[in-house]
Amino acid sequence: MQKPDTGLWRRLPSAATSWVGFWVSRRVRRGSSGQGMVEYSLILLLVALAIFVIFVTLGHRVSDLYSNINNGLNTAAG
Repeated sequence: MQKPDTGLWRRLPSAATSWVGFWVSRRVRRGSSGQGMVEYSLILLLVALAIFVIFVTLGHRVSDLYSNINNGLNTAAG
């Protein structure tokens, strides 16, 4: 009869799942998981708003720059 493998590789999945379970239960008991989601959502909203403002402000300049480059290439080639 062969002995079962009791090495680290066999014990790793159960150790990892118990650690994840401990972390999740700790977050649920503290009740701060909703607060973290709201904070991440606000940060994401602020970043999206900043990107939108940058595009609105610089959009015409970027468009003009590409038009000038395209016109320069067309006159040089023709």
